[in-house]
Amino acid sequence: MNKLLRVMFIILIIALLGAAIMQLFFPEAMGANSEYGISVGWQREIGFWNLAILPILVGINIKYDFFFLKVIVISLIIGGLGFGTNHLIGYINDSSKIISLVGALENYALVILWIIGLKIEYKIQKSRIGNEYD
Repeated sequence: MNKLLRVMFIILIIALLGAAIMQLFFPEAMGANSEYGISVGWQREIGFWNLAILPILVGINIKYDFFFLKVIVISLIIGGLGFGTNHLIGYINDSSKIISLVGALENYALVILWIIGLKIEYKIQKSRIGNEYD
């Protein structure tokens, strides 16, 4: 796996773990900064979802498989587009929630980085396959 994807996965693992801890143990604080308000049950649900994703991300970092790497990165791209758009809609509906705009821009930037990382990985795979037949 290329260095960009490796670093991004590690950052994502740390971010998801931190968010899960905050959402599970301090849901009021997380909800207070959301345009959706405080919903303890919903914050906990997001926290559990974050924990459920962690083994997938850790697994691809431990055992490389190009097919599963593509599936995971494409899923992260789809999720990033969805989360970013959801944050953007939240900001458009209430422009006082600057955190929503930051969330949108952050997710869109991550999508761009995931795409770049995947393109780098495709080039690496293409060169490996090409070299096998030379």
